[in-house]
Amino acid sequence: MGLTTMEKQSTESATNDRHQFEKTKSELQLRNTGAVRRMPSTSSEDDYSNYDADEEEDEEELAEDNGHGCWSTADLTSVDRLQMSDLYADIRQLLARQQHHHHQQLEPMQSQWIVGDGYDLNAFNQMNGVWPLGHPLPLPDWSTQVKPTLTFENVWQYEELNAIVETTLQRMLEETHYNTVNLFMDFYRSFKRTRRSDLRSFFQFYDVPINRRHHMCVSLAFEIMARLVQMFPVLSQYLYLVSCEEQVIDCNDYVQLDEEYGLNSANAAVEKEHVMVAMRIAINGRRGIMILDPGYHVSRAVTVMIDQSYPHTGWFGQSKEPHLQRDYCYNYSQHSDKFVEWKEREIRGDEASFKNSLVYVAQEYSTAIDVTVRRNLVYNFRSLLSRDAKGQVYAGIYFPLVANVQESYLTIFYDGPNEQRVRTKLMFNAFKVGKGKLPDSIVQHLTKLAPQLRLPLPELTDLCKSLAEVVTDQNFISQVLSINDDIGNMSVEN
Repeated sequence: MGLTTMEKQSTESATNDRHQFEKTKSELQLRNTGAVRRMPSTSSEDDYSNYDADEEEDEEELAEDNGHGCWSTADLTSVDRLQMSDLYADIRQLLARQQHHHHQQLEPMQSQWIVGDGYDLNAFNQMNGVWPLGHPLPLPDWSTQVKPTLTFENVWQYEELNAIVETTLQRMLEETHYNTVNLFMDFYRSFKRTRRSDLRSFFQFYDVPINRRHHMCVSLAFEIMARLVQMFPVLSQYLYLVSCEEQVIDCNDYVQLDEEYGLNSANAAVEKEHVMVAMRIAINGRRGIMILDPGYHVSRAVTVMIDQSYPHTGWFGQSKEPHLQRDYCYNYSQHSDKFVEWKEREIRGDEASFKNSLVYVAQEYSTAIDVTVRRNLVYNFRSLLSRDAKGQVYAGIYFPLVANVQESYLTIFYDGPNEQRVRTKLMFNAFKVGKGKLPDSIVQHLTKLAPQLRLPLPELTDLCKSLAEVVTDQNFISQVLSINDDIGNMSVEN
């Protein structure tokens, strides 16, 4: 399909501006990203450089592929403001003009966004979903209000904001962890304190805690939104949470579910495992959307244009290793513009495999905590990961939940000497030493892992010992796996 005259002019103008854009982006990265860039290892945990623990992949494949509970020493609420008035002047003027033009619609929200160690959930329009009797999860739901579109006169204006957003995102990836370990520990401890025997009833009434230390995809979405709003308060009116159904079998059938029942119906049988951030945009009349996905360690502010012309991101490399290359692509679904289709391509040797996921962008997702975080609590895989500014995972721990708890094991990985990745499996039973000493071989690994996870060695050691107690509790783990199976069976057709 040929480009229209307007699209050709926009594209030509954008091409002329790209050199200046890259220069500006480099300046932003030098000024805003406080830590030194990490170089990727020659050998890496390829599946884990892109891993969101909500993803339902087979453990054998993960092991074959090699795929927070910690505060950064940096203040996570900080935004580097040096040279800010000059550097961001054009964007501030653009946002001010739109706020004045839509002053009634874009009246600033009074929410705090960040409150102490957590978030103001009212700012993110979060609520509890309806929970039908016999359904394994609450039903997802969305806000009835549609977020407005942020308009740009030309590509250059958009590129300038995109560079700021992307630099802020990369800094956040570097400063935070992906962590489903501590959420799981909190869940276990709360259950044991009740002295109940039935986990399923406890699961339904459990008030899921969200804080700024233990991040999974939902709180990472909260965090990037809060940081951007701190820089540009008017963005609170444009940024919104969006839900994602991973590895959809038939995208057309899924869209028809929405048309026939609505995704907030029990008949839709969706689990909404993942959450991203979106913002509607229009560039010289051309419409699109910006997608941010820190939960899968994506370091780009992805642009999805309806006409798929520049600045549409298209295919990009998320990770590349000697034996595996993973690429992502985001496009509006051909079945409905309510959805963005997220394609994942894995290339191993001469063979390529594809996975399709659907991001529902039509409305703001209001049950991210009640549905998505709750679903994650009983997922059968946990991880705590350190990422660099480019979204590459370089150190961490991960483990599956297994039916026979005596076979439970923990995998740790970290950067070793000469840019070699060290990866080893440790049986959890080895950590059940009470007040005794751990074997020297384990201590040596933890000593090297701790600084790369930015955790004191005693804290990391205590975490592993506590995890050994949790994952070897046969009654608890059996019930977790049963609930996880029920959720998987409910959504198997999707």
